[in-house]
Amino acid sequence: MSAQSIAAVPVTLPVSFRNTECDPVLVIVGLTNAGKSTLFNTITNSYTMVANYPQTTVTSSCKEIVLHGRKVTVIDTPGIASLVALTPDEQTTLDFLLDKKPCRILFCGDALRLKQSLILYAQIRELAIPTVFCLNKADEAARRGIVIDAEQLSRDVGGRVVLTDAAHGIGMKTLLQQLANPALPVGGMIQYPEDLEQVLTRIGALFDPSKRPPRGQWLQIIQSLAGLDRLLADRFPAERIQKAKEIIQELHWRHTPSALQLRIFNGREEWAERISRQVTRRSDFPVHSFFQRLAWASRHPLLGWPIFMTILWLTFHGVVVLSSEMAGFLDGELFKPLATTIEAWVNHPEINEFLVGNFGLLTMGLFNAMVTVVPILLVFFLIINILEDTGYLPNLSVLANRTLAPFGLSGKAVLPLVLGTGCNTMATLTSRILETRKERLMAVFLIALGMPCAVQLGIMMAILATIPFTAMLIVLGAVAGTQIVCGVILNRLIGTSQGKGAEFILELPPFRWPDPLHVVRKTYYRVKWFLWEAVPMFMLAALMMYTLEKSGILEKLKVLFHPVVTGFLSLPDKVTEVFILVLSRREVGAVYFKDMVDGGELTFQQIVVGLVVMTLFIPCASNTMMMIKEIGPKWAISMNVVIILLAILVGGLVNFLMNIF
Repeated sequence: MSAQSIAAVPVTLPVSFRNTECDPVLVIVGLTNAGKSTLFNTITNSYTMVANYPQTTVTSSCKEIVLHGRKVTVIDTPGIASLVALTPDEQTTLDFLLDKKPCRILFCGDALRLKQSLILYAQIRELAIPTVFCLNKADEAARRGIVIDAEQLSRDVGGRVVLTDAAHGIGMKTLLQQLANPALPVGGMIQYPEDLEQVLTRIGALFDPSKRPPRGQWLQIIQSLAGLDRLLADRFPAERIQKAKEIIQELHWRHTPSALQLRIFNGREEWAERISRQVTRRSDFPVHSFFQRLAWASRHPLLGWPIFMTILWLTFHGVVVLSSEMAGFLDGELFKPLATTIEAWVNHPEINEFLVGNFGLLTMGLFNAMVTVVPILLVFFLIINILEDTGYLPNLSVLANRTLAPFGLSGKAVLPLVLGTGCNTMATLTSRILETRKERLMAVFLIALGMPCAVQLGIMMAILATIPFTAMLIVLGAVAGTQIVCGVILNRLIGTSQGKGAEFILELPPFRWPDPLHVVRKTYYRVKWFLWEAVPMFMLAALMMYTLEKSGILEKLKVLFHPVVTGFLSLPDKVTEVFILVLSRREVGAVYFKDMVDGGELTFQQIVVGLVVMTLFIPCASNTMMMIKEIGPKWAISMNVVIILLAILVGGLVNFLMNIF
C-alpha cells in the first residue's frame, strides 16, 4: 500500500486500546435530532424535552437505573457530527466520552442520514468502548421509500444493528437485550494510509497494552497536536507523552494538519459511502408527500410569511377563546368561592389582607397563577408543541434567516431566537450550539432584549386579542424594528474581535403529522414544570409587593420613577409595580399588567406602550444568571443596562408617535 492511498475496509483493533477501568455508565451518543432524548426517556422511564428540530438537547441529562440487575447511570448527550468539538455543547459530549470512562456507548444512528451516522459511528468505535448500534427513525425512512438491510449492515460493521422507532417504542425490547450482550464490538473499522498506521503502531508500543489511550483519541491529536493535556490528566508518564509528541511531529513535517484531516475524513467517508450504498434500497417511485410540499412552502420567501401569519392568527384565536373559557370556569367555580370562604373564615384584618388582599399571597400569588396563566399556557403549549412535532420551527428559522440576514441577524443565531419564544433561559443556554463567541453574544443579547418567553407571549396574545388589530402591528413593529437595528449595530460594534459569524447550515427535519400522545405528554410536562418553578415565584412576588406596600417603599419608588413612567411613557404610576415584578419573573409582571387591562385601568395607547416596554425590558432573574454563566458578568451586566435604557427609549418613542398620529 502506498503512503498516499486510503483503504476503507473493516479492521477490528484489540480492546487494549482502551483503559479497562470504567464506570457503570451508559452514554447515548449520535447526530443532532437522531432521537437520543427519546431513547433516554424510554430506557429510564423519565422525561426530558424532545422536539422535531436539531439541538433540542444542549446539556446532558442523566438518571441512575437498574439495567439487567446492575445499577447503571444513563446519560443523554448533545448531538455531535464528529469527535472534533466546534461548540460548547459538543464539548460536553466529548468530555463524557473521553474523561468519564463509560463502560458502554449506545450509538443512536439516523436512518434518514445513514452515511453521516456511519462516519460518526466509525469514530466512536475507534474509542474502543463497547458500543451498541441503534438505527433510529427506520419508520420515517420507510415512509420515504428508503429500506435498509439491517442484517447486511450488521455484518459490515461487525456487530448487530437494531432498527428502532423510539418515539413509538418499536425495537426497544431487542435494544435492551443487546445492551446486556457481553460480546459487543470494540475497536476501529477503517485502515488508513500506511504512514498513519505506522505512526499509530509506534505510539501504541509506548504504552502498556492494558492502559493505552484509544486509537480515536490519537487520531484526533494527530490532526492538530491538541489534546495532549487530556492524556497528561490521565497520569501517563511525561516522557512517553513527549515521545508520542515527537512521533506526531515527524508526521507533521511530511503532512500539514489540514492535509491529515482530509485524508482521515476521506477514509471514513469512503467506508461509510460504500456501506450505505450496499445496504440501502430506494423505491423506484419518488415520494412527494403533502408534508414535503408544505415544508417547502413554509420556508419559501413569498409563501412562508402568509403561512406564519395564519399560524399566528390561529394562536391568537385559540388563546383568547379557549383559555378565557377555562379561566372563567376556574375563577367562577373554584377560586372566587375559595377566596370568599377564606375571607369569611379569617377575622383578623391584617392576616386577611396578607392572604386575599390586593397583594395577597393567595389572590395575587397562587390564584393568579392558576386562573390567569395555566389556561393560557395549556392552550399555547398545545399549539407550540404541535408546531415543534411537525418540524415547522426549523423551517421558520430558514425563513427568518433569509429575511433578516441583510440586517446582521444571520447564521445559526436565528434558531436560538426562535426557541426564545419557549423560554429565554433555555434559549440562552441553546446559544451553545453557535460556533463563534460573536454569534453567541449577539444571540444572547437579542434573546434578552425582545424575545418574550412562552408564558409572557401567551399573556400578551390574550391582551392583544381583546383590542384592535393595529395594536399587534405596532407592538410587533416596535419590537422587531428594535431587534433589527440593534442586530446591525451590535454586528458592527463586535466586529471580528470575538470571531466571525458562521454560515447558516441547518439540518431540516422531516415534516410530519404530529403525534397526539406525544403532544399531550409534552404539554403536561411543560405545564407541570411551570407550576413547580413559577408558582412559588408568583407567591414570592406577592410577598415582596405586600412588604414594599406596607413599608412605604412602594410609594417612594412610584415617586422616584414618576417622571419616566408617567411623564415620558404616559403610563399610570401603578405600572411601576409591573416593572418591579418583571425583574423577578417576566410572566409575573405580564399577569399583573393583564389584570390592569381587564380592570379597564389603561387606555389603548397605554396598553400598547406598556406591552412594548415590558417586552423589551430587562430579562428575568433566571435568564440574567444564565447570561452571566454563558458570557461572563461583564457582558451580562452591560447588556442588561443597555436593555433597560432601550426599553424606556423605544417605549417613549412609540408614545410620542401615537400622540402625533
